[in-house]
Amino acid sequence: MKVTIPETAIETLKSILEENQDKPSNIRIFFQGVACSGPSFGLALDEIEDGDISFETDGLKFIMSNKEYEVYGDILIEDTGFGFRVIPESMAGQSCDCNGGCSGCCS
Repeated sequence: MKVTIPETAIETLKSILEENQDKPSNIRIFFQGVACSGPSFGLALDEIEDGDISFETDGLKFIMSNKEYEVYGDILIEDTGFGFRVIPESMAGQSCDCNGGCSGCCS
């Protein structure tokens, strides 16, 4: 498993971990469903479970279900300036084609 993430997002996630020291320090990448632009993923602080795989970079530990990884592969986290876009690396460079009719799912 590989997670590609910009420095700005690394710093934001480190800040979140610092503010939530009472919570798990692993960052779970999880499948949320399908939006107009393809699969949608989320991030959450979570404990590692059986069947998870992990990737560490810059002091951050990302975890993901091995089953989800087998379907979607390596992950790209983009810093949008107002949050994160979490997508399979194979979808990098693709944009949404919903013409703004998705109530912001393409942000």
